[in-house]
Amino acid sequence: MENKSTKNDVEQEIDLWEILQNFGRWLAKITRIFFLFLLRKSVRLACFIFVGVATGGILYIRSKPDYSTRLLMRVNTVNDFFYVNLINENLARERNINIFRELVNKLAIPENIAKQIKHIQACYAIDFNKDGLPDAMDENNEYSNSRDSTKIKQILHSMFYVNVHVYSTEALPHIRKSIVNFINNNDYVQRHNAQRIEKLNERTSYLNHQQTRLDSLQRVEYFQKERNKKSASSGQLLVLNEQPQPLYHAELISLNNQILENNTELLLYAEPVTIIQDFAETSRRSNGVLHYVVPFAISFFFIGLAFLAIWDYRKSLAKLYREKLS
Repeated sequence: MENKSTKNDVEQEIDLWEILQNFGRWLAKITRIFFLFLLRKSVRLACFIFVGVATGGILYIRSKPDYSTRLLMRVNTVNDFFYVNLINENLARERNINIFRELVNKLAIPENIAKQIKHIQACYAIDFNKDGLPDAMDENNEYSNSRDSTKIKQILHSMFYVNVHVYSTEALPHIRKSIVNFINNNDYVQRHNAQRIEKLNERTSYLNHQQTRLDSLQRVEYFQKERNKKSASSGQLLVLNEQPQPLYHAELISLNNQILENNTELLLYAEPVTIIQDFAETSRRSNGVLHYVVPFAISFFFIGLAFLAIWDYRKSLAKLYREKLS
């Protein structure tokens, strides 16, 4: 019984090996036929590719230049989620006349500047290294819409990007100023920022008061100690278990550092958002010649391949079609 079972297993292995060998020979034959076909039709295929390149080149010449650049902003009040949604819901530019009019009104920019804007999008900043600095831009919402907690944790909430596509780089200074004004003029943002500034001023005033008190206390204790030394030298009794004078240098330095941090925040980051990296006035087009030529060349290559294959085997295909009908 065991010998019979072993014999069946061996036969199955042999059958499987034969199937794999047959498949390999068939695949090699198909590959050889395909490359021979390419070699025979190389001139005609080159003509199709040339037509594709020419078509892409014509479209490139007739297209408007598209320049892509981005603005990096620091979040000083509210949060990055609010700003990203505020910009995307109100300033997302599409080729629609109604939205175009809204863009002109909301950004308060001339129509000739607004016409140079192709696309505006706010994106989250991604911090791969966990060093507080942005490493990438979540342009396709891969991280913000992800259910992976690891990706979500890589979002840097202290900053965000504004990505724009324009037809002329001359519009960039106007767009930057208009976006900042649009954010700063939001009522909700203004209330939160005013409250933040008020708290910073109160905290700075409190820290200055504490620093003055601590400094005064240190001075009083110092002069008291000097007075005790003079009394001892003049023959008066000296208390042997007198406690050493406490030092307040660490506390004073800590208070001073906190005051400096608050003053820096008030001086550099008084507005709701601060521009960390401005738009780069790039001269390189996003829709360069390869943007049009490569897709059309590939498309026309496969169109030509299909056309030539059908034309070469048209008689066999017609015969097969008639057999199926009959």
